[in-house]
Amino acid sequence: MTIAPDHAPPREPATAASIFAGAGPMAALCSSYAWASTSIGCPDEWSAGLRAAAALVLAAPTPMVLLWGEDATQIYNDAYRELMGAKHPTVFGTPVRSSWPEGWHLDWELYTRAWGGESVMVDDAIVTVGRAGESSDASFTLGYSPARDEYGVIQGVLVAAFETTTLAAAQREARAAVRAKADFLAVMSHELRTPLNAIGGYAELLQLGVRGTVTPEQRADLERIQAGQKQLLGVIDDVLAYTKLEAGILHFAVEDVPLDELLTGCCALVGHEARKKKIDLRRSGSVGGLAARADGEKVQQVVLNLLTNAIKFTNPGGIITISCQEERGERIDITISDTGRGIALSDLECVFQPFVQVDAKLTRAQDGTGLGLAISRQMAQRMGGDLTVVSEIGAGSRFTLTLACGRCTQRAVG
Repeated sequence: MTIAPDHAPPREPATAASIFAGAGPMAALCSSYAWASTSIGCPDEWSAGLRAAAALVLAAPTPMVLLWGEDATQIYNDAYRELMGAKHPTVFGTPVRSSWPEGWHLDWELYTRAWGGESVMVDDAIVTVGRAGESSDASFTLGYSPARDEYGVIQGVLVAAFETTTLAAAQREARAAVRAKADFLAVMSHELRTPLNAIGGYAELLQLGVRGTVTPEQRADLERIQAGQKQLLGVIDDVLAYTKLEAGILHFAVEDVPLDELLTGCCALVGHEARKKKIDLRRSGSVGGLAARADGEKVQQVVLNLLTNAIKFTNPGGIITISCQEERGERIDITISDTGRGIALSDLECVFQPFVQVDAKLTRAQDGTGLGLAISRQMAQRMGGDLTVVSEIGAGSRFTLTLACGRCTQRAVG
């Protein structure tokens, strides 16, 4: 016979035996503990909310401790027992404030926030753990959450611990390896730069005729030597800059950067290369008075890289346009568009990956390591902005550097 819901038999209240069911040492300790001497009383008199929370903690496979009531009486499970070290079992069932006086001031803020209804996470907390008769420090992620009774009222705090010792050690080793790589490349950069600068200097002296008259054929050879020297210096600079970015040791001096002067200077620096390829380099609109909140040197480096790439991949007779637009007084978009080969849709995100050149057959004829755009995007993001691209094969590309607005001296006219 089916019993209607309205006439279902009442559920039997949970007893100490059902709350502390289980074969673990902590379940046995809970069953035999003198709860009557504590502020939360005997388990048979506990509220439904406390019974449910205690049963949850004891059954959990991960380290958990329940701090119940105004004095934060502790109930923890087998997994959490290791975190208690030599204080177990004397601290079990006692108020946390009196049993942990040496560390409670560190937990008080987190406990208070959880008691106020907020869930709080703490990463890489160092906890002394007792294992195999020895104590050692371990890394944990700790979560503090409000524990409510059957009426939804907060009556305690539930703390869950997830050990991250292995992960934290691996992350430290990885950071150390990246830093060591950056230091090594910095030394190598210095060692390589010295002879390369000497090569460039002597080639320039020969061009000036200090060793005698230079024939047109010799002058062409010297120009090729200087071009190769500059290319190698550029490769060294790119690798070193990317490594510093990866290691997080590249310094950014953020300030208000006037854009009109910066963009004019960038156009002047690449103007000769553009004219050599018969490419029309244009400025669109007026940026007078506009400023970006960024590192001026890094912005110049990004813009120059974008302009140089546009010149490389735009055929003679093409057009490159650089424009700047303010968006609602919050951001500034510096856009460099060209009428070059364009990039396939499937390759748009690949161009920002380090050491990637999307079409080796085309790009190997050009200089470069495939690091320029990866460095440029990371620099933009480290300054709180971004670098994006829109492109289509045969229709050119449009790269947009987005930065936060700085203080303008006057409103720009579009």
